[in-house]
Amino acid sequence: MDYKSIIQEQLANLNLNELEQIMDDTALQSGGRVPDLSIQEIIDRAINGQPIFDSQVIIHNFIDLFLYEIKSSLILGVQLVTICIVIGLLTNLSNSFGNKAVSRLGIIVCSCFVIGLCLNNFSQTFNMCSDTLNTMTRTMQILLPILIPLLVSLGGITSGSILNPIIVGAITMFNTILQTFILPAIFISSIFILVNSLTERDYVNKLGVFLRGAATFATGLCVTFFAGLTAIQGFVSETADGVLINTARYSVNNFVPIVGGFAADSIDMVLSCIGVIKNGISIFGVILVIFLLAIPLIKLMAIAIIYKVTAIIIEPIGNKQVSGCMNEMGNSVITMAVVLFLAALMFLVFLTIIIGIGGGSLLR
Repeated sequence: MDYKSIIQEQLANLNLNELEQIMDDTALQSGGRVPDLSIQEIIDRAINGQPIFDSQVIIHNFIDLFLYEIKSSLILGVQLVTICIVIGLLTNLSNSFGNKAVSRLGIIVCSCFVIGLCLNNFSQTFNMCSDTLNTMTRTMQILLPILIPLLVSLGGITSGSILNPIIVGAITMFNTILQTFILPAIFISSIFILVNSLTERDYVNKLGVFLRGAATFATGLCVTFFAGLTAIQGFVSETADGVLINTARYSVNNFVPIVGGFAADSIDMVLSCIGVIKNGISIFGVILVIFLLAIPLIKLMAIAIIYKVTAIIIEPIGNKQVSGCMNEMGNSVITMAVVLFLAALMFLVFLTIIIGIGGGSLLR
């Protein structure tokens, strides 16, 4: 039996349907701009020395998606600019005719429309980020029960027993912190900034900016802590597993008479096939996490640009409070993009650690 038959047989015994379904949904969500890859395709292309996908086509598709999201977000920008033109007209009329009470009431009504539009858009953005984080977390929770047994099969008994509870605990805790504290803090800070646009003084603007900065700092701190802890444990356990598997291979080769050398070669072949499968699934997970990140990240960048450009346009025609509010809303959207990127980065670090273990010293 050759190595390709062994790989196909082992892949058939693994339950990969749910994982590949997430990839199918991601490709569908992107409108076909993301390639619908399978684990078998990735392994076959890696074995044959072929590129997994055409990077130029992916970049072109992402640029096309970005332009599409810009066009979709232009509606919000036009609505905000139109309302701010009305605010500017009311301000000029009040200065000309001296009827400041009626004009002020009109300005407040228009500002409430601005707040309503921004809250509706930011609520959709918040839900998109929350759903993306849940999908990433679910992807990791599906990957780990597949990768850890393969890691143990490669001789990574210590790595599997240590990393599995650490990574599962880190993923669950990190997602809980993001969903319970960090994302709501960004949302609340945006509400403070929007409410502050109704007034001419900075009552709660600094509080909103502080909450947003604290959320970003807390995210970076969590990523550093969880990823660093997992990396240290992975390096220590990899060394112990390398000694264990090399000792077992040496014992079979030298102490089993006649067939010991053939048995050791067979063990090497089986371990190599398992290593290919593990790394193939891990690479599939890395690609999936990147695609899960890229689609909402492009949407967030498009929305942030619209907010920033709108702030520039309305500053000469509207009041400075609304212009500053639009600029801060753009910063809030960028903050959500940063949080999403850091979360994906931590998941990618976990997968990279698992790829490194078993692909290196355990197979030598």
